[in-house]
Amino acid sequence: MFATDESKPIFSELVCRTAKENEKFLLENDEAKRAYDLIFDLWNYCYEVQCKCMAEGPYSIWPMMLHVIGSKIYSMINAILLGDIPTVYMCMRVILEGAVDTAIIGVGRFLEEPFPKDLERLKKLERKKNISFNEKCELLLPSWVDDSTRENCKKLWRTLSEYWLHSHGIIRKLQETFESEFKRTGRAAPPPMWAMAIPYTYQAQDIRDLKELADNLQELLHIIKVLFRPFEPKDDEST
Repeated sequence: MFATDESKPIFSELVCRTAKENEKFLLENDEAKRAYDLIFDLWNYCYEVQCKCMAEGPYSIWPMMLHVIGSKIYSMINAILLGDIPTVYMCMRVILEGAVDTAIIGVGRFLEEPFPKDLERLKKLERKKNISFNEKCELLLPSWVDDSTRENCKKLWRTLSEYWLHSHGIIRKLQETFESEFKRTGRAAPPPMWAMAIPYTYQAQDIRDLKELADNLQELLHIIKVLFRPFEPKDDEST
């Protein structure tokens, strides 16, 4: 049981201690480290694109990179250090949607309108034409985005939406976890701690969830690198 106490910051001490223990766990286990590293790979890549666009344009890109994508990557770092895997996934969906919108407005489809009016026009078009996320990927993404990446965008968005965004999705994920564990061991499994108490110190049984997270982060990073390819700094600019 926790309560606020003006004389002693009890909960913040637990948060700091948990974050340190979890970072040690993430760095010492290969699959867990892969998930942790990929979040920083995503941050480094997006930061380079952001800096390039702030200096050279297109100027519609960097505000989304700074205020939406960048801030959510910071949230992912905090969440994974506290054992809060669902929040990492929730941030991933915001990042994916922001990256798709950024690629669409960054190509100059609404060039006559400065940011954020170009984004508002895109959203108005979506509402007026009742355009779904899948249709946006198929119809509005720039020509450099290949068909495979468009499909991967839709697949990842569907996974993030189905399991991690809404309350019933998290319950569905829990149910599938229970069923999978029962088939594997013949025994009922306790619920994963990310569904019970945060902050939470990782245990060996969490590596499977962290491996799944790493696979999804790898897909997100690949998608973003395709979406932002024309806006990357040249090799001589990033050295």
